[in-house]
Amino acid sequence: MKKTKFKKSDIALIAVFVLAILFNVIARLSVTISDFYVQKIYPVISTPFIWLSGLFPFSVGEVMIVLGVILVLVGLPVFIIFMIVKRKNKKLTSKVSRFSLRFVAWIVAYILMTETLNCFVMYQCTPFSERYFEETEHTEELLIETIGAVADGLAELYTEFDRGEDGYIVLDDDYIDECKAALQEISEDYSQLSGYYPNPKGIFFSYFMSQESIIGLYIPFAFEATYNRDTQDISKPATICHELAHLKGIIQEDEASFVAMVACFNSDCAAVRYSGLLDAFYYLYSDAKELIGTSYEDALREAIANVPDEVWSYDLYSFKSTYWEENEDKEIIPTETVQAVSEALTDANLKFNEVEEGIEIYYEVTELLMDYYAAGGII
Repeated sequence: MKKTKFKKSDIALIAVFVLAILFNVIARLSVTISDFYVQKIYPVISTPFIWLSGLFPFSVGEVMIVLGVILVLVGLPVFIIFMIVKRKNKKLTSKVSRFSLRFVAWIVAYILMTETLNCFVMYQCTPFSERYFEETEHTEELLIETIGAVADGLAELYTEFDRGEDGYIVLDDDYIDECKAALQEISEDYSQLSGYYPNPKGIFFSYFMSQESIIGLYIPFAFEATYNRDTQDISKPATICHELAHLKGIIQEDEASFVAMVACFNSDCAAVRYSGLLDAFYYLYSDAKELIGTSYEDALREAIANVPDEVWSYDLYSFKSTYWEENEDKEIIPTETVQAVSEALTDANLKFNEVEEGIEIYYEVTELLMDYYAAGGII
């Protein structure tokens, strides 16, 4: 009986899979180890890769995804045809089969390991909010006070910007550096946010992101923070701060949004501050409509009474009102289908990582904002 010989590369491949699985198991069993990894080890091993990825002006992660799609749509059929045509040459087909299997296995191993170290382990950590804030009683009164403070901020800043003929705010690119500066500024209070920040990258195929209702994307296997280029200007600063927060191990979506908002609130840049206020108002008001009882409806109306018309008509929305009509010819797969699949995958991924709320976790930022405001946080 002929013994199977393993190459060193095969042993290395198996080791990567075993280590990835081991890291996941340990992280799920020990919050302490997960916390130590994210706070002490992750910054050391991730920074060089984040810096290296940042040298490219385009999204490396997007290129990887495109190549993966090409590999499936083109490479797989070519492989099948080759195996049929050359089926009589068993030596050649066997060699090609082994090479192809190893190639795909290494791709899967790389994705699994980077997702584990840059994403999955973070889900098992002590929540950012528990380390920095005491949870308060989430009363209707506190919700109204919080949304009132945000509304006042919007009323104060909305006249600070140039608007195009279509009514939407027009910004230059200076806000990108201001976003990084804002996160650095609050790192004095939240040490996990300290360190190097790369420039976030706009996704070339942004329309496909739009179909999925995605305005920003953290790509763990490329160590990148990216954003949807098609969103209106004023929504981008808060999105960029959110994705950059992911690079610091703030992986929970509600917490990344919260960190982004706090950074924006404390920014010296009016555009960054206003963008964070808009994001906060969107979540607070959406939840307030569901949570506020009839006895508090008048108080809610009074709290938001000074929100300018421009906010309601233009600024609150990620996309301009004409966006879908202007980009209708880009639709290959129906938007409803893409969005349904995207939401299902996102929900499944979150629940796999023991986020019981699934996709609803995005809206728990309201509670974090209430805790922040109750603790005397600046809005």
